[in-house]
This record gives sequence, structure tokens and C-alpha cells, in this order.
Amino acid sequence: MASTKHWTEETFIENPLLFIPELLGQLEKAEEDVTQLKSIFGDFDVPENGLVLDLACGIGRHSTPLAKSGFRVVGIDISPEYVAKAEDLAATEGVSGSWRFITRDMRRLKEYLGGYRFDAAICMFTSLG
Repeated sequence: MASTKHWTEETFIENPLLFIPELLGQLEKAEEDVTQLKSIFGDFDVPENGLVLDLACGIGRHSTPLAKSGFRVVGIDISPEYVAKAEDLAATEGVSGSWRFITRDMRRLKEYLGGYRFDAAICMFTSLG
């Protein structure tokens, strides 16, 4: 019988360690990405303390530098392992009170983020497959 699980569940919930080395290896590049994102945000009048949605945030490699830059960030990822690592990274980087990480499936955003109003949204890497 064929599996009824979505590939994202099999990959990121059941086997989250597959991508951890790659994600950790991308931390420095993510800092560069955030510099570019801040420029794009400026072009679109996103306020410096704006609320940013980071879909499929992974280990928080973009969320954390955005929060360090003054943005408020909500990071969503399907992997509890990645969300825990994102929280650890944010704590290590001394970012407090400007982020929230949530373990959820981004295909069902409206169910749990319907009341939020974001100034910007990002989805980095290959998260949409």
C-alpha cells in the first residue's frame, strides 16, 4: 500500500537530520541574503520593525538575522527538530522578544495565522519544491 504521508512529512519530520549539515553550512550566506532582503524591504516600504513571515524557516538562518536587524519575525516550519534549532539559534544570538517559531505545515497557514497581518513574507531555499 502506498504511503499517505506527504513527502515533506517523510523528509523533514521523520528524517530531519538529512538537511541539518546543509542548513548549518548556509548560516553565513543567510547573513548576506538578509542584507539583500533588507534592501528589498526598503524598496517596498516595509517598516524597520515590521512583522515578517518566514515560511519553512528551517533552523532560523534568515529569521534570526532579521530579528537581530530589528524586524519582528514569525517563523513557520513543519519540522519540530528545525523549530527547536531555530529557537536555540535565536537564543544563542541574543535575540529576545522579536521572534516566534511555530511548528506547522505551511499548506494550512490560514488555520493558525488568519489573524496576523504581515508587512513582508519570505520563503527561502527550495521550500516550495
